[in-house]
Amino acid sequence: MGGRGELGRNASIYLGILMAGFIFEMLYLSFFSILGAQGKTKATTIISAFAAGFNAILDPFFIFERVPFLGIRGLGLGIAGAAYATVLSQVIRVILGVYIIYLPSNEIRLRIRKVKLTWLQFKELMRMGFPTAMGQASAALGFTLLNAEIAAYGDATIAAYAAVNRIGSFVMQPTGGIGGSLTAIVGQNIGAGKTDRVRQFNRVAFRVITLIALGGSLVLWFVRVPLLSLFITEKGAQADLVWKLAIEYTIFNVFMTPYMGYFDAFSGIFSGAGYPRYAAYMSILRLWGIRLPMIWAFRRWTDLGPQGVWISLLVSNILIIVYAAILYLRGRWIESPRVDH
Repeated sequence: MGGRGELGRNASIYLGILMAGFIFEMLYLSFFSILGAQGKTKATTIISAFAAGFNAILDPFFIFERVPFLGIRGLGLGIAGAAYATVLSQVIRVILGVYIIYLPSNEIRLRIRKVKLTWLQFKELMRMGFPTAMGQASAALGFTLLNAEIAAYGDATIAAYAAVNRIGSFVMQPTGGIGGSLTAIVGQNIGAGKTDRVRQFNRVAFRVITLIALGGSLVLWFVRVPLLSLFITEKGAQADLVWKLAIEYTIFNVFMTPYMGYFDAFSGIFSGAGYPRYAAYMSILRLWGIRLPMIWAFRRWTDLGPQGVWISLLVSNILIIVYAAILYLRGRWIESPRVDH
């Protein structure tokens, strides 16, 4: 990805520790899917929000010698501390997921022993899961290249990018939860033949996402300085540049957040109707068809600098929602759904 010197060393430390948490990430995704399919997205949203808050609280204690604002002694682990905080938050998510899955009130009893997977079951899992897996795999590779492009602008740019994304994730938690809930709601109501209710739920979901995204983004804008101060603590010319870029990116993020919420909603709708390939198309096209080519072109043929990255992020999110709206309005997902009645 082009990381060298201090950036390369810190990235290697962070990735090495984060690898330990991958098993917890995979386990939680299983619980997330089981609960989401039951329509218990409130539980998954609460778990994710709690883990994100826990991570954010641990970060300053693990990273700094002196915790900002509190002035008490921290562990001073630097980038390694951020990785440890992330892994611990992943562990917390799994613990909470296990607790909810095994509650007596949960309708689905998870039994690992004596599980038999038939060929037909495996084939159905592959049919439904392969498009999503391809979309996520291409997104993972695409975001690797995206970070490489951002890193080419220097350490300050990638630091600003990471800091704003970290605080922006708080707004995306509830909108992502709404998008995930639509998978269960759409699948259940299409299966029952209640297409009018599907459209009604979708309209309400988009209105709620708009209110949450705009309201949350504006709140984050007004408290941007204290929030960013948790991640940008250095002094000097480099820190001033990080602050400048972070504030600039925050402005773009305010306008971008609703479209990211709509992306989650459309993905949930299409997946619930049995068209996960539509969601995969959206993911692949947004990253590979729009975002990366724009960033690449801006970096090589303009003098916009990091602002070219922010513009590319915003435009790619807007254009992919236009594409998703076209797929939605064509109506194939509801006229010929792929769910069992």
